Amino acid sequence: MPDFTQSPENLDPPTVVDHVLLPVGNLEEGARRLREQHGLQAIPGGRHPKVGTANMIVPLGRQYLELIAIADPQEAAASRLGRRVTLALAEGRMFVGWAVRTGSMDAMRGKLLAAGWDLPPIGEGSRRRPDGQVLRWRTQDLDTGAAPIALPFVIEWDVPDGLHPGQAAASHPSGAKALRRVVVGARNPEHVREQLQLLLGDSDLYQVREAALDGVEEVVLDAPHWDLVIRTLGRAETT
Repeated sequence: MPDFTQSPENLDPPTVVDHVLLPVGNLEEGARRLREQHGLQAIPGGRHPKVGTANMIVPLGRQYLELIAIADPQEAAASRLGRRVTLALAEGRMFVGWAVRTGSMDAMRGKLLAAGWDLPPIGEGSRRRPDGQVLRWRTQDLDTGAAPIALPFVIEWDVPDGLHPGQAAASHPSGAKALRRVVVGARNPEHVREQLQLLLGDSDLYQVREAALDGVEEVVLDAPHWDLVIRTLGRAETT
């Protein structure tokens, strides 16, 4: 089994949470509410070709929150991500899902296949930033359905140094600077913990708790004087 934490060639191990997706009906309105209610500044992202979605980004170092909306309903109906965003909006979900970053998608896929996971093919994606720079990535879904799941998908970025979306300049009124933890609900929490152990190892970057529905329930951000907890776009909590 590959050791993703010790290889000197892999400087970006998959034990790093990359981003969390928040579905919104309108990007500008979602960004306004996020700033007013949580003190987080979203910046323009871009359009996902052939996927039917568009986004705005809340940079948090080399992590970020992603506001994602349907840009073309017909395209979205034919794409896995588009269907997931559509369903999340219809169900009133705060989160679509989350992603963990790997420095070697092929090694990660091989590890999961060797463990008996039934995986769909690796996907490729891109979007053009407002400044014209094209960002590219590969993703590995762990499930092919539209319904939210507790597990993340895996992403491998193909971008120049300094152009990871989380590294973009943004000034957050809350002072938030990092994504500390993702809390997921699961109908079978023990099984999900076993799966996340294989994906992420022992880590305080995630927490699993029993719930009636599978999926992300909240995110905890690292702010200067407290942990900023986001559960809804109706209120912000601090601990």
